[in-house]
Order: sequence, then structure tokens, then C-alpha cells
Amino acid sequence: MREGSARDGVLEIVRLRRYLLVILTATLAAWVVLLPTVAGSETSPAIEAVNGTGIYSEHRWSPSQATVSAGGVVTISNPTAVEHGVEWVGGPETPSCSAGIPVGTTPLARAAKWSGTCAFAKAGVYMFYCTVHGPEMTGTVTVNANGSTTISAPAMTSAGSPTSTPAASGEPLPASTSGTPGSSGSPLAGSARAALRLAGEQHGESVHGSLAVSQAGAGGRLELDLLAASSSLKLSSHATRVRVGRLVHPSLRAGSVPFTVALDTTARRALRRRGHLSLTVRIVLTPAHGSAVRITRTVLLGA
Repeated sequence: MREGSARDGVLEIVRLRRYLLVILTATLAAWVVLLPTVAGSETSPAIEAVNGTGIYSEHRWSPSQATVSAGGVVTISNPTAVEHGVEWVGGPETPSCSAGIPVGTTPLARAAKWSGTCAFAKAGVYMFYCTVHGPEMTGTVTVNANGSTTISAPAMTSAGSPTSTPAASGEPLPASTSGTPGSSGSPLAGSARAALRLAGEQHGESVHGSLAVSQAGAGGRLELDLLAASSSLKLSSHATRVRVGRLVHPSLRAGSVPFTVALDTTARRALRRRGHLSLTVRIVLTPAHGSAVRITRTVLLGA
């Protein structure tokens, strides 16, 4: 009897172990199925257009910066009745955006109450403006290769409102603090005021100047755009800005880089007709490594 009881006890232990093994295998299989679903459900960063009050924060992207991993997606939307659009002005390539986002290079790419996503395949810093409000409404997306995904809210003042800088002040508005002019690793040689030589009043049908590029900026990309009010061009009575000139240096050298940006046909006609033309000069310097630096200045061009 004792031998039979011992044998039965051993069989019971074997059956229990098999049962536990089946339960453990089923649990692991369930986790294998669930994990991709959990990973795929990670919320992507979202940036939306905001229309506030005040002199310099009338329109902005909130948050103004987002960070994703390579291959990541960012949702960009305009939930308001004010028309906004997206113009990509800096980055290693143009991201792929869904049809819901009005993407373009002129104020014609604009709409109210829209939403969509943009996918970023390559690591780097991407900068975009609103097609209607230009550099005063800037956003950046940093794409990392290490897989991190974060959202950066705008810097806040002691009063609790987002800080901003007027576009016409001539001060740089960097994509992030690591690209601030004058800091170590800045693509500019010195401060923005010292690096950019651009007369506020010029004559002719082109804008001339030069930019001092540091060693950190060598090999970077320089984009210069001339913007004019559409009303001054007799294109529209609305207070929108239109690009009337563009110059791109795909690979910079260190040192003083001269530039000449010619007006397009429409702007030349307006200049001859009016005798003068007020322009916003928009400069974006994107180094091979690090954050882009943006500078805007106002130039009065005389015939």
C-alpha cells in the first residue's frame, strides 16, 4: 500500500508540473501577442496651432518643439477657425505628410480646422513655418536615432505666458538651445548681429549681404528667402506675405559667405511701380550636425 501511495504521489506531482508548464506557456504566448499591440499604441507627439492674444504671441504652434525616433510620426493640426498651413524650411529631407495637412511654400497652402500626420525617416532637425504667418509661427521636430520620443513645451515667462521674440527684431530664433548663436558649436561665427552683415536700406532689384560661418557650420545648408506683403504686390488685400526671392547654398564653407538674392518678376514690377519695397529677409542655417539657426531682418529696397 505504501509503495502504491508513493507512486500515486509522484504521478500527481508530474501532472501538476505539466499543468503549470501549460499555464506558463499560454501566458508567455499571450504576452508575445500583446507586446506589439502595446508598442504600436504609443501616442505620437502632437503639435497644434494656437491663436492667443498679445503683440508677439498672436499665433503659435503648441508645443513649439517635439522629438521622435527615426521613422516616427508627429500629428500636426489646426483646430481653429483661423487659417494656417505648413511650410518645411529646414531639415535633412522633406517629411512625408498626409493629405489632411495643407503643405506648401506660399500662403495659398492654408486652411481652417485640419489635422494630419507627418512621418520622419531620417535623423536630424526639421523646421517648419506657418505659410500664412511665416517665421513668427515656427515649429521644430527633432528626430533621434536612439529611439527616444519626447515633447517640449514652449518656454514660459514668470507670468505664465509663452516667451517669444518679434520676427523683425533681428535676433536669432534657434530651433533649440544647442544651436543658439554665440554658444560653443554654433554654426555662426559670433553673435547673429556680428555674423550677419545686411544693410537695412538697399537699392536695386537684389538684396546683398554676407554671413560669417564658423567651423561648426562648415558643410551646412543655407537658405535665404525674401518675403513681401501680398498687398504691396497687388496680389491680395489680405495681410499675408509672399516669397519673392530665394537662394540656397547646399554646402557652406567656414568664413565670410557673401550672398545676393534677386527679386522675382512680380516683385521687380512692384518695385518699379512703387519706387520702394519692404522685404523680410529670412535666413535659415542648418549645420551638418546640431540644431538650425534662424534669423529674420527687415530691408527697405529702393528702385
